[in-house]
Amino acid sequence: MRKTRIVLGALGFLLVATSAGALIMDIMLRAPGAPFRLRPLGEAWYRLDAPSLNLVQAVVERYIWPPLWDPVALSVLEQPAALVFAVPGAILLLLAFRPFGRKSS
Repeated sequence: MRKTRIVLGALGFLLVATSAGALIMDIMLRAPGAPFRLRPLGEAWYRLDAPSLNLVQAVVERYIWPPLWDPVALSVLEQPAALVFAVPGAILLLLAFRPFGRKSS
């Protein structure tokens, strides 16, 4: 049980840190005078490494299952990057640090 908590906590922390990085990127890339907006995951990924996004799309559509890309992956890529990482990260952290079982008094 202890190793599971460590793995869940580490993954949760990594996802929350990635979410913070995406939020910082959104803040730093904001145009002067423009309203703040959370960038979609697909746009952030494209800015970081466009060829890898295209490669993942090709692999999923050709070798895995075409409906997995559209609508599943596209739906995720359209969501704000900070939230895509923050929500599962927070859930994993909650699972890692919640008390397991009940102690009887």
